[in-house]
Amino acid sequence: MYRPSVRHGLVVLLLAAGAGAAIYAWSADRELRGIAIAEHATAARFDSLGQAIAKFDAAQQTFDGARESETEWFVRVQRLLGQVQSEGGRLHQAASPDAASAARTFTDVTGRVASAVARAEDNLRAGRELMATDLVQDEGRPGADAMRAAIVEWRAAEITAADSARTALLQRLWSVLGGTAGFWVVGMLLLAARPPAPEKSTLEQLATLLKEPAKEPAGEAAISMTAPAAPPAVAAAVAPPPSAARPSAPPPVDLAPAAALCADIGRADTPDALGLLLGRTATIIDAAGLVIWLKGPSDALVPVATHGYGPHALALLGSLPLDATNATTSAWHSGRLQAVAGDQDTRGALAIPMFQGSRCTGVFAAELRGGREREPMTRALTAILAAQFAATVAPVAASESSLESVPDATEGNTTEAAEPAVQEAAAGPANLEATGS
Repeated sequence: MYRPSVRHGLVVLLLAAGAGAAIYAWSADRELRGIAIAEHATAARFDSLGQAIAKFDAAQQTFDGARESETEWFVRVQRLLGQVQSEGGRLHQAASPDAASAARTFTDVTGRVASAVARAEDNLRAGRELMATDLVQDEGRPGADAMRAAIVEWRAAEITAADSARTALLQRLWSVLGGTAGFWVVGMLLLAARPPAPEKSTLEQLATLLKEPAKEPAGEAAISMTAPAAPPAVAAAVAPPPSAARPSAPPPVDLAPAAALCADIGRADTPDALGLLLGRTATIIDAAGLVIWLKGPSDALVPVATHGYGPHALALLGSLPLDATNATTSAWHSGRLQAVAGDQDTRGALAIPMFQGSRCTGVFAAELRGGREREPMTRALTAILAAQFAATVAPVAASESSLESVPDATEGNTTEAAEPAVQEAAAGPANLEATGS
């Protein structure tokens, strides 16, 4: 979930879900407006049909022989009944499935009234005017009442159908919006979650040792390997105030194992012994990794011993040109300890020049955990151990005909010879000078 491609894919899904919900909400709004318009049109048609039925009922009940003949009256009744049938037919075409039963009931009632009017017309043509009039009046009145009752039932069914459609649409709309909102909440929580600090690869760990040294205040930026210690007054002047101390200091360094280690370093005479000593050094100063660089035949530093980076560390590192800008080369040129400050996500590092007499022969680089690169005791002890290794590593390495590398104590395997490793790094992708800069 913390890979960039996965996070980008999740963002795309969130945006797509939001866009889909917006489109569905727009479509649902159009449907709701369509239902409202249909309701208004249906209500208007029901009103018009009711008025036509009322006119038909009034016409067939109010025959006045002094004002019109029976033939004229009958024609007027037929015309009004035709309006009722026409209005009913248009409503029947637009009737919803839930109101189909009520619509058929109205059609059946209208059909019976039309049949009675047709029989009355036959009597009128046969010269039986009185019988025709009685038939219209006797059949028309109950028929009009039945049509009104059918309209009431039909209208109620249409209203119920519209309300059901509106409710179902709103439920679907809220389900879509609620699901989209829940998906967004989960997605935002996943995006906002802080990824755990990943285990650094060997390349990333080694790159820490090739970063530029930290810019620290005067008096703390570097420890001279040749100059005498500063007077107490000067040391007190440059010491940081108590308020600047770190809230949680690393545990103190145990000097007894360090003293025993110094004695054992002086007695080391094989690469295997040197690898074990590097492992003990890493334990004492709490280092994640160590690299010992020696001056090669060209203007470059060559790694001859490592700890903590696996059996292929020398091939990954390759040679380090002295004109590069990083903590390791800075320690070589300046003759002073160089520090790379770490933080909660990255480790720090120390690079300490190694001397034999007045000649700088290499650099001792250590990648440290927990901010130990800032601790004066850790810096001093690392400088002491670097001085011990300076007197031991060169003779041990020189005793190997091809500068054979020291085995990494964490792996138990011996890497390839130093010179072939340098050539392999120059040809492959493991040139870490650019990576760490």
